[in-house]
Amino acid sequence: MYMKSVIVFASSILLCSCADMYVTKTEVSTPGGRTAGAIEAKDYGSKGVHMITNCGVGAHNPSAIYIRPFCIDTAVFRGDEALSDGEMPIRKALTPVEFATDLKEQLEKIAPARILKDSETPRTGWLVEGEFTLVDGGSPYARFFVGTFGAGQSELVLHVRVTDVDRRVVVYEFDMAGGSRFQGRNGTVRASGLGRATHFDLANAAERIYLTLSANPYRYGERSNLSLPE
Repeated sequence: MYMKSVIVFASSILLCSCADMYVTKTEVSTPGGRTAGAIEAKDYGSKGVHMITNCGVGAHNPSAIYIRPFCIDTAVFRGDEALSDGEMPIRKALTPVEFATDLKEQLEKIAPARILKDSETPRTGWLVEGEFTLVDGGSPYARFFVGTFGAGQSELVLHVRVTDVDRRVVVYEFDMAGGSRFQGRNGTVRASGLGRATHFDLANAAERIYLTLSANPYRYGERSNLSLPE
C-alpha cells in the first residue's frame, strides 16, 4: 500500500512539472442545443469540449479545416517576449501568425488545412478560430535560478472555437491554459529553459488542439497483424 502511494505521488509530481497545454473548461450541450452544464477544472488536467451533436455523436472527419488567426487585441501580453518595450507591439501582432502556422501543421494530420486571409470565408469543413487571453513569456533569469520551484514560469491562456461551416453550428468550444510550469534552466523538448518560452507554448497549444479534436491520435489498440478467433 505504501509503495502504491509513493508511485501515485511521484506520478502526480511528474505530471505537474511537465510543460504543456491543457483544456481547462468544458461546456456540454444536448443535441437540442440546451446547455447541460459547465465544468471548470481546478487544475490543468481536465479535458473537454462544448458539443452540439446528433444522438451524442461528435463532429468528425471534416473535408477541410480552415484556420483564422486568433484575436489578440484584448489579450494581456507580458514577460520575456521582446528585446525592448518598443518591440513588444510587433511581437504581439505577430503571435497569431506564428500560432496559425503551428496549428496548420498539426491539424493537417486530420484533414487538409489552410490559413484564411482577412477577406476569405470558408464554404465547407471546419473553421477553427479563437482568442488569446494571456501571453506571458515569464522570466528566463528566474527560471535559471529557481525555475524548478516555479519561478519565472511562462503562461498561455486562450479560447478555441470550432465551427461546422456546412451546418453553421459551433461543434466544439473550449478554454486552454498552460506554460513552462516547473521547468528550470535546462528546459525540455516542450520547454525553452533559458530560451523564449512563448514559442514552445504556442507549439504545445497547437498540438493539444490536434489531440483534443482527434478520436484516437496515439493509435491505441491498432493491430499490425490479423486477429485470429480463439
